[in-house]
Amino acid sequence: YHGKQQALEAGERLKIWWRTTQLGEEIELIITSPLTRCIQTTMLGFLPGDLYTDKNSRQGEPEIYCTELVREAFGMHYPDKRREKSLLQKHWPNLKFDDKMPEHDDAWSPNHRETIHDIQCRISIFLQTLSQRQESNIVVVSHGVWIERCFLTYCPEALDHGNKRVHNCNVFVGECVSRDGRFLRLQNVNLIH
Repeated sequence: YHGKQQALEAGERLKIWWRTTQLGEEIELIITSPLTRCIQTTMLGFLPGDLYTDKNSRQGEPEIYCTELVREAFGMHYPDKRREKSLLQKHWPNLKFDDKMPEHDDAWSPNHRETIHDIQCRISIFLQTLSQRQESNIVVVSHGVWIERCFLTYCPEALDHGNKRVHNCNVFVGECVSRDGRFLRLQNVNLIH
């Protein structure tokens, strides 16, 4: 129950920040991890009808895209194992799942956990992919280890160079800077209180 309350509160913090600082702008895309707890956080944080889009927009609610590139470290811990893709699609038919995502979680192993280097490589691929998208206002819903590695690698000042941690349902805002479809850097990353 506590996690669901945290997700609702995180969504409310982001909604208030968005409405007061991003006038006339719309969230065009939400990217989420395929782990059930992260999809649940996404769905609670972005309740239908909360209008992250302009009232006159033809777009409607932002698309929610599910990709393994933003999931928690693979392996060893059972909560980090993804459910079958078809089961996730059955429970969340309004999500668009990455076509490259296999049916079964072949990356998870009870004997091996993804290394920090592996996570950083996955983050690098994600940021490059993100830089090639057409949308400008994108929300990423991920996990503590993934977010910490991302910030420590590409914007260490966001976590005071490792002196701060990412906690459950923290909401950060920032800019992903790219040029000609190539990722350059993260900047102006701040925690919303």
